[in-house]
Amino acid sequence: MAIHGVIFDMDGTLTTMCFDFDKIKAEANVGDVDLLDHLDSVRGAEQARLMRIIVKYEKQAAVRTKLNRGARTVLRGLRQRRLPTALLTRNSRRSVDLVCGRLGLEFDIAFSREDGPHKPSPEPIRKIARLWDTTPGELLMVGDYKWDVLCARNAKARSAVFVERGPLPPWAKDAEFVIRRLTEVLEIVDKEAS
Repeated sequence: MAIHGVIFDMDGTLTTMCFDFDKIKAEANVGDVDLLDHLDSVRGAEQARLMRIIVKYEKQAAVRTKLNRGARTVLRGLRQRRLPTALLTRNSRRSVDLVCGRLGLEFDIAFSREDGPHKPSPEPIRKIARLWDTTPGELLMVGDYKWDVLCARNAKARSAVFVERGPLPPWAKDAEFVIRRLTEVLEIVDKEAS
């Protein structure tokens, strides 16, 4: 089945990973939880305190991150093939705008955590599919973490997990494709189109 659009995760996929989640969780004193789920579960002063910590680390990461090798090539190649691209991240809109502005990244759609349920919810991919007048099954989600793979699986979209080096994590088996270079996305798109 041909791929009619590609959705990318940001940190660790298109850009270098600049978050130390253990350090963030230690400062937040939240234990081994998903930070965004925990943020959604608290209210008032505690929610504000956690948000300040998360935003502080997002800002630090946004000014330090760099493009991963092949990111510009794959985005340019998708434009040449007239395929739309989206960014789907659990980061804030402010972080997305800062990173995209600094690094000169442009997408047809960019979804941040303020735009609705965050990954692994299927809703962002379903919404992108509707906006592009296609089905989730005709979209490819490219990411580096289990939330990306689960988001795609939950939406019935296709997924490619980016593991540049090292062994594959156990959850990578749920991805349709495993890539070691970002430019392999172009090979997948071309193969699926033929």
